[in-house]
Amino acid sequence: MRTVLLVLSLALNVWMGVALARLENYHYASQLGMCAEFLGPDLSQQIKRDTCLEGKQTRTSGIWHVFYALTDQL
Repeated sequence: MRTVLLVLSLALNVWMGVALARLENYHYASQLGMCAEFLGPDLSQQIKRDTCLEGKQTRTSGIWHVFYALTDQL
């Protein structure tokens, strides 16, 4: 039973780390002003900007995204 809980905890931590890295990448790309050409009140422009920001890579590794996301809150 302990092993199952350990594996489940590990899987959840990895899943949350991946989600955190993805969100921090999006946040940092937005802060840097990437995809600014899609800024506007039109919903189609916002969707294009969202898609563009999701495709950007701002740091060299997902580990750095997690590191910056966790240290930003201190």
